[in-house]
Amino acid sequence: MKPLLHSSSFRQAATIAFICLLISCTAIFISNAILENIMKSHVRSMIFENLENQKLNVAFNSSTQLAELLKTNRITDSRKDHFTFIFDANSHILSGNKHYLSDSHISVLQQNNTNPPRILSLKSPSIELLGLLVPLVDGGMYFNAYNVQPMIQQTRLIPLMTGAGLLAIQLTILFISLPFSLHNLYRVNHIIAVLEDYARGKHSVRVHYKNNGDEFGQLSQEINLVLGRTQKLMEEVRDITSHVAHELRTPLTRLQHKLINLSERVNGEEQHELEQAIKETEQIQILFRAIMRLSEVETGQVCHQKDKINAYDILHEVYEYYQPLAENHGIELHIDAHKKHTFYADQILIFQAIANLLDNAIKYAPQSKIICLSITTSLGETLIKVTDQGPGIPEESQQFVTQRFKRLASKKEVFGHGLGLTLIQAIASLHNGELTLTNIHPGLCVCIKFGSNDVH
Repeated sequence: MKPLLHSSSFRQAATIAFICLLISCTAIFISNAILENIMKSHVRSMIFENLENQKLNVAFNSSTQLAELLKTNRITDSRKDHFTFIFDANSHILSGNKHYLSDSHISVLQQNNTNPPRILSLKSPSIELLGLLVPLVDGGMYFNAYNVQPMIQQTRLIPLMTGAGLLAIQLTILFISLPFSLHNLYRVNHIIAVLEDYARGKHSVRVHYKNNGDEFGQLSQEINLVLGRTQKLMEEVRDITSHVAHELRTPLTRLQHKLINLSERVNGEEQHELEQAIKETEQIQILFRAIMRLSEVETGQVCHQKDKINAYDILHEVYEYYQPLAENHGIELHIDAHKKHTFYADQILIFQAIANLLDNAIKYAPQSKIICLSITTSLGETLIKVTDQGPGIPEESQQFVTQRFKRLASKKEVFGHGLGLTLIQAIASLHNGELTLTNIHPGLCVCIKFGSNDVH
């Protein structure tokens, strides 16, 4: 339900329904007030019509005469909501049921018993009298009124029923929009998942869509077009890089051999310069080999086979390979892995990934006293970690260090080409895993996590 509330289409439908509900409520109050005014206007017309039909104008000089005339002529009204009251000069009721009038009502009538005649409304919890008050010559009062409370209650049913119908329609629209919102939410989540997979290195993923002509179909089509073109450009760049590196290896090897042969024939300063040139060619060859290896792993051209690997054995193999280098830096290597723990992966690539991580830890965190190599399991996943006690990597820089040729240290400080973590990330992606970097203050923990489908 929470993702649905964050869906723009559902929020738009809910907002429109809420606005319509406010408009409906406002319309109910306005229509209720209009109907009430119309009803009261109709009652006023009825009062004047009754006054004309009763032909009592001749008796308005005396309240007693008027009361007798009503009694003698037996002028009555079959309507239960119609009332006629006659008061003498002392405000005593001469005609009419005094049960419907309270002392406060009579007081209001006395205060308004002045010419010309006027329309008054007398309210109480049980009755609301709307009538015409006519002052009599002898000081008495004639009050002809209708109880409008039942009429108002009946008129209120009209806007209430209308409002209830509109509310039902709005709720129906909201429920009808729900499956459309869920469908659009599914399509948006699918597009986001595809883009996330593509960003993690799964460049073959595409958005599945039906070409029904709507905006999501057009968007999915354009996204697939962009992803396809981007993948093609990346493959071309990798192919060109690999081709250039491959083509330059042979002339560089020849150049290196010639420099070696030449260095053996000279002495002194010339020999030193030639040895420096030989080292430079070796570094270039190392770079070319790294580029070619990275290209092979990223494009899946490298031959890899998932074998059963013992966690402790592979860590111990890396440990023995790097132990002399660690001792030269005064670093102690620790291994943390169960000797019976096994997982399935390409052993050569995993060894290279762990070796690169350990090599980076020694180069970039030489102040570490201990570097820990560990392989553990968590929720059906295998976690390969290399933890040092160095300065770590700033959070804002972690997203860049896995890119090609991106380095935090200058070439003079630490030798390297900025391809180590890029290669490790490519190896992790090849195994349906991911590479994460976490600062542990002090130190950095680099983890390769393999999915459950790669663990046995």
